[in-house]
Amino acid sequence: RLFSPLLTSVSTTPTKKRFSDKRVLIKLRDRTETPNQKHKMGGPCFLIEEGTENWKENPKKERAPACTDNFQVRPFEFEGKEWQSVEQCYQAMKYTDPGHQEAIRRETKYPAETDWDYGIRVWQLGQIRNATRLEWPTLKVEYMYKANVAKYLAHPDMQQELLATGEKLMIGSPSTANWRMWNGLIQTRIRKELREGILGKESLSGKELEAALKEPFGKWVAAGLV
Repeated sequence: RLFSPLLTSVSTTPTKKRFSDKRVLIKLRDRTETPNQKHKMGGPCFLIEEGTENWKENPKKERAPACTDNFQVRPFEFEGKEWQSVEQCYQAMKYTDPGHQEAIRRETKYPAETDWDYGIRVWQLGQIRNATRLEWPTLKVEYMYKANVAKYLAHPDMQQELLATGEKLMIGSPSTANWRMWNGLIQTRIRKELREGILGKESLSGKELEAALKEPFGKWVAAGLV
């Protein structure tokens, strides 16, 4: 099911295992594997005209603006610290250990590195699964939403880019798990909050956030997106 398990408010339950900053970097930088889905991850959302039927069978792909890409590098502040991209922030928030978070946060783009390559690199830094928050499965969508809100608040030009998509449905680029759907719903929600002038003025979390994200779900079903 798309919206299972239910979201809950962000908390700070200790992780199963703690890592020192140095140990984390040594362990992660020794990794040579990349995800099987890596060539399908990242990129802006797709836009779909409302009223489109059976989009999966007859996809009319129109790329949304770059601001809808979690891999895009546009610095912003979240929880009092600067982050280079939503993906970097999200991967670090999997952990409560300050050293582990900081090890990921201090990773910046190499001079010739693309946003996509950097996004894959910070994705890999967040793959020590036995160290993540015990409740991460119920918090991950909330953190992704809040990191995106922080990014848009920091960049008015990106707000205008998102608003320019009008009323078109948005579905994320191919990704792991069910993030294609979540990313589209998050961008759609933020667009609505921008249009209503309430972005950053209300703090949605838990079931309230889940309900807000699910508002356009009926249109998704009609378009054959799910």
